Amino acid sequence: MHNAGTAQAVEVGWWPGDARYGKAAFFAFAYPLPEGFADQALAPSAARWDAALGEYILDWDDVRAIPDPAAGALEFARSAFRHACAVCGWDPGLAASADSRLPPVT
Repeated sequence: MHNAGTAQAVEVGWWPGDARYGKAAFFAFAYPLPEGFADQALAPSAARWDAALGEYILDWDDVRAIPDPAAGALEFARSAFRHACAVCGWDPGLAASADSRLPPVT
């Protein structure tokens, strides 16, 4: 548990909404939040930064409207992960893993 809170991380997922946000959505955030993280547009174009939640949101209804919803959800996850890698200054090989290319093991 201690180590989980001592490293920078990115999380991407789906949730059914709650009292703060009443719609089902995909989300993405980095913790701790690096400077400039909220300043990038993610793909697909319906994805947006929600300042109140402190994370990127892609509404489930927007995903369902995409001709290939599974591809749209994956595009969001990959976009968020690549962005986190760039802003957090992580190894570029890690960002390449978003395209199913394994990062080098050192």
